Amino acid sequence: MRTLFENRWALVTGASSGLGAEIARRLAEQGAHLVLTARSRERLVELAEDLARVNGIQTRVVSADLASPDGSDELLARVRELGVSIAHLVNNAGVGSAGAFSELDAARESAIVELNVASVVRLTRSLLPAMVAAGEGGVLNVASTVAFQPVPYMATYGASKAFVVSFTLAVASELEGSGVRAMALCPGPVRTGFQAAAGIARPGLPIAVLSPQRTVADALEAYARGERLFVPGVVNGLQVSAARLLPSALLTWAAKRTMQRLGRAPKRLLR
Repeated sequence: MRTLFENRWALVTGASSGLGAEIARRLAEQGAHLVLTARSRERLVELAEDLARVNGIQTRVVSADLASPDGSDELLARVRELGVSIAHLVNNAGVGSAGAFSELDAARESAIVELNVASVVRLTRSLLPAMVAAGEGGVLNVASTVAFQPVPYMATYGASKAFVVSFTLAVASELEGSGVRAMALCPGPVRTGFQAAAGIARPGLPIAVLSPQRTVADALEAYARGERLFVPGVVNGLQVSAARLLPSALLTWAAKRTMQRLGRAPKRLLR
């Protein structure tokens, strides 16, 4: 796996915490040079300096808000100014919300689409041609197990991750024989700050919850093998397999009941 990353530049979005920070750590251990981006510059600088010192790699920090319409273009312009060639793109930045869609903040729901969907498309489209020309590299898009069924009370987030999976699998097929890979990582519950930010107190069944360390280690091995879709954890894999077989109406009902048990449905809608 090291030969895939060593002395190549990787761009990791949402790198200041959670899965993004762990992906950056693992890539640094494999000898990759890193461009780290997120909104929080202070945390990025601290991480970048630590990874450079421990692993002997080069790091660059670019603060950007990919939830804004101009965020992706601003990030790409800054990367061009750095004069580095990105061999691996990790679209990890993401945000979610929970609650009845009709009552959620409209601006935040639009920002979810901008960050989880539009920025993935823009960054991939901009950086992929150079990878194809070089005949190496790839794109790792972080999706979620919620991509495989509609999720009431997380309607926008679930739909955005379904897009990421479909988009990634289509691009991966187009890349056959090019030497460039694309993979959608679909983690289930992971012990990060994402759930709290989305307004979910309990992230899921304890047996399905994985650590960021295990999730990322397994995911990068799958990426190196050339897999196109990876679901870490046995329980999560079984859930996704079931979602592919069961009727959509049943899956939607089950997801709705789960969200109600988690307390994300308005009390007047509970049954």
